Amino acid sequence: MSVFEASGSARAYWDTAAETYAQDFAATLIGEKLRGQVWAKLDHTFLPGDRVLELNCGTGIDAVHLAARGIRVVACDISGRMIQMACRYAAEQAFYGDVHFHVLATEQLATLACDGPFDGAFSNFSGLNCVDDLGEVGRKLGRIMKPGATLLVCMLGRFVPWEIVWYLARGDPAKAMRRLKYRCELASQNGAPAVHYRSRREVVRAFAPEFRLRSWEGVGLLVPPAYTEHWARQFPRVVQALDTADRLLGRLPVFRNMANFMLLDFQRSESQAC
Repeated sequence: MSVFEASGSARAYWDTAAETYAQDFAATLIGEKLRGQVWAKLDHTFLPGDRVLELNCGTGIDAVHLAARGIRVVACDISGRMIQMACRYAAEQAFYGDVHFHVLATEQLATLACDGPFDGAFSNFSGLNCVDDLGEVGRKLGRIMKPGATLLVCMLGRFVPWEIVWYLARGDPAKAMRRLKYRCELASQNGAPAVHYRSRREVVRAFAPEFRLRSWEGVGLLVPPAYTEHWARQFPRVVQALDTADRLLGRLPVFRNMANFMLLDFQRSESQAC
């Protein structure tokens, strides 16, 4: 399959996924808690007046959140349907025009050269896990970001006790252990892109030397994955308590290694800036 065919297949998959994204994650109790943890980091990092690039923006929830804080956002996604829904959401929230949306695959970042340089960039909830060549993404980002700019990356973790226990209890050891392989790719089904479960060290190596890791934390250590939503709705107070504990434990060594997502804080290397 050529690069263009693969891109077209991924676009079609995410166009379809857009229709159920809210019920599958965005509008779930678990999705709300996990997004809140990431927002705490976004709000601390990006300031009013900053110009920020968002990769894999989905239906625009994060972009509109930042726009509401006075941050100028250029948001991209491979799915035209996702971008349509993002534009509609921005309009409903009265921020249409404050966010510039583009239908653009992450691998095509070079086309944003005239839009840079950006004060920061971020990718939320595993969009970069679907990229084959993460190093190339890092190099392209480096060319359009200011020296010293911050890159926040939220990607799937490798060791998630919640997932292991959940799927073992359902008699599915393959899914329970899928993230433990050194580099595991889900077999593509119905055009679904492969998902790469990279370790933190692999991600850091991929973004070097353009970016250096400053800090990282876990997101979703105790708050369970989204596929446990039915259980979470039955025990909302328990989920709230788990979310509170997550925010306390997610930055601690050992504990952060067991979270559903790893949130990495990179800085654009001054010596590598063009």
